[in-house]
Amino acid sequence: MAIVKMSNFSLFAFDSERDKLLHQLQKFGYVHFTSLDDNEELIEEGLEAVAIPKSIGEVDEEISKVKYAIDLLTKYYKKETGIKAMIKGMDNFNFDQLEDKASNIDYLPVYHELRELSAELDHINSQMKDLGSQKDELRHWKGLEYPIDELKGFQKTKIFMGTSPKKMKEKFDKDLLNLNLTHVENISEDKDNIYLFAMTASEEAEELNEILRNCGFSNIVLSGEKTPKEEIEFIDERLKELDHSSQEVKSSIDKLSENLPDFQLVYEYLMNKKLRLMVSEDFLTTEKVNVINGYIPSDLREEFEKAVKESLKDAYYLNIEDAKDDDPAVPVLLKNSRFAETFESLTTMYALPRYNEIDPTPLLAPFYLAFFGMMVGDAGYGILMLIGTLLVLKVANLPSTQEKFIRFFYYLSYSVIVWGVVFGSYFGGAIPIRGLMDPATQYQELLIISIVFGLIHLFFGLGISAYLSIREKRYLDALFDVGFWYMAVAGGIVFLLTALMPLGPMINTISKYVMIAGMVGIVLTGGRESEGVATKTVSGLFSLYGISSYVGDFVSYSRLMALGLAGGFISASINMMVGMLFNIGFIGIILGVVVFLGGQLFNLFLSLLGAYVHTSRLTYVEFFSKFYEGGGEFFKIFRNKAKYINLK
Repeated sequence: MAIVKMSNFSLFAFDSERDKLLHQLQKFGYVHFTSLDDNEELIEEGLEAVAIPKSIGEVDEEISKVKYAIDLLTKYYKKETGIKAMIKGMDNFNFDQLEDKASNIDYLPVYHELRELSAELDHINSQMKDLGSQKDELRHWKGLEYPIDELKGFQKTKIFMGTSPKKMKEKFDKDLLNLNLTHVENISEDKDNIYLFAMTASEEAEELNEILRNCGFSNIVLSGEKTPKEEIEFIDERLKELDHSSQEVKSSIDKLSENLPDFQLVYEYLMNKKLRLMVSEDFLTTEKVNVINGYIPSDLREEFEKAVKESLKDAYYLNIEDAKDDDPAVPVLLKNSRFAETFESLTTMYALPRYNEIDPTPLLAPFYLAFFGMMVGDAGYGILMLIGTLLVLKVANLPSTQEKFIRFFYYLSYSVIVWGVVFGSYFGGAIPIRGLMDPATQYQELLIISIVFGLIHLFFGLGISAYLSIREKRYLDALFDVGFWYMAVAGGIVFLLTALMPLGPMINTISKYVMIAGMVGIVLTGGRESEGVATKTVSGLFSLYGISSYVGDFVSYSRLMALGLAGGFISASINMMVGMLFNIGFIGIILGVVVFLGGQLFNLFLSLLGAYVHTSRLTYVEFFSKFYEGGGEFFKIFRNKAKYINLK
């Protein structure tokens, strides 16, 4: 289990059969193609990169149409939400079912109808926007009782309409005193401006214009024939008509929204079709033959050969051999037990293992389970987690990634319950049941347990490092890089313990010499790859200085105790507040129930978040640093990642 063994294949097939081959391989799924663009040997032989088929443009155009319809219909589609939606989930399809159903959907008539309706709706919205702008301009002029169109026909009279800042009103009124043939009306005002209507004889027009200009006047040109008030009434009537038309168009689109699932299926089908066309750029070709290279899981070799044979009959050449362990190009696919696979996200979030490494997932899982439960440490919280996750797993149709995430917390709930029973904690003491120890009073013992767990965790990580060296027949490396550290750290710990408790002089002496031997070994071998005696010695001493990091590592495990105590104290504080509220009376009881439920749920969230983050930190910093590097390449399954369905 863990890292799936890979086989490398080389396939020669006729270019004319490429589409049929790729279609069959996509049904198979577990194919990781490698690019041959940098294969100088084949390029020197005259092979060229396969040109992406012109049909990719047609597929892109189809995808664009389908995506347009999906985006539009999603706004109108009435989908279930909340618990109902979670229970129903996304529809499940295998690849054959997807192709059979999607290829029989004639989406173009609906698409064209949507285009027409959308264009009509855009036109209506544009008209409504223009009318809204006109209404905005006219609303300040409702007090003007002259038809707008008639204001343009004067020959010996000049009309001025516009705004002037309020702060210029006093100056404007004063300047107007010098004009005898001018009439000015203050039509309306807003926060900053006065809306002015001015009528003047031609001989005073220039003088009035100068006064207005000096008072910050901005000219406004109104459109329409009737009075502003009548124009606004007409616009309101027109807006009502357009709104009614808009609702009718939206209703038509709403009726078409039942086609959304079909468009989503077609989208998934087309994206896989595009992937088949795009992958061709990884191949090389002669005039008629394609050269294809890639990887498949070794245990699926027979299924792969069958897929190739079904598509190409006997007109091909296929060579399959085991992938080289030290080849960095080999992609990595993880395969674990149902329990361990839920922890794979922790590994991949840090780094995927290289092909020649080991998958740390099944190794980290038991420690993560134990540490997480210890940090939360409340049986009540664990029972809530267990019931909640179990219900979701039983009734909800979840995508694979979400299902694994829920199962992750389902397994963790058992550890939380066990540690809660050990600590005698049920919602922070709300249910008084005695445990095996009381963290609030036995915190020293709890700290010791945390450090012991840390010691086991670190030594286990070093042990994995030794195993990897031994597996690669680097026996001395196992002794130098792990054995001496075991001696130095373990000997040092026991030696310190002899000073704190009576373990006997013999144990004191043995532990002291084991520690010294380990330290000397580290100094002598820590710089073995350096050149020169002085450089080796300095490097060895620097390696020994790394023992100080172990002190920090051990202290880091005190968070196992700290987070458990913090969550317990917060929970107990909530219970104290609830107890005080209960003493008030009926209203206090109601408030107390609210505080208890809200406070405990909030503390549950904080406890789970803190445990997740800090257990991950112990895994990544303290555990992985002892043996794990990572940096592998993901195995890319020959399927497009589904967005709207569960594709099996």
